[in-house]
Amino acid sequence: MELNVKNILILIFFICISFGTKGNVRTLEIGSLYYQCKPYQDVDFDFVKLSQSDQVKAMICRTTLIGVVNTGYNLCQSLRWYYKDANNDSKKILTSLSSWYANELVESENKLIMGFNKWAEKNQHLWKEFVTGVPFKRDYMAKNYYCNLQ
Repeated sequence: MELNVKNILILIFFICISFGTKGNVRTLEIGSLYYQCKPYQDVDFDFVKLSQSDQVKAMICRTTLIGVVNTGYNLCQSLRWYYKDANNDSKKILTSLSSWYANELVESENKLIMGFNKWAEKNQHLWKEFVTGVPFKRDYMAKNYYCNLQ
């Protein structure tokens, strides 16, 4: 099956819709998620050492970041499938798309949380952005967990 530019544009459209959906959940904001994650890192990821409210925050932190990772990983797998039969123009589009939204599987959840916290501290100007949006996925996930389409 040859993947043409029209099919890729349709794929991009659906990806943008799914990633552009903004809920009214403040936890998805980078700054808010940082405050959910930081206490968990501060106790070296020892869930028992957290207060009950911080345990809830730790679970929100973990499940949110794992959701972002799994979505990016599944997209990487799909893009790989399209890439193998794509023409050169389509391959360029798919490669560009993967560098914004896709990532490899993350082996350590604790390293993921530490990496997110460090990235968030350096990018406080993005704290009102959603963790599911382009800045975090492109500037941290796609760079640190590169999705190789080949």
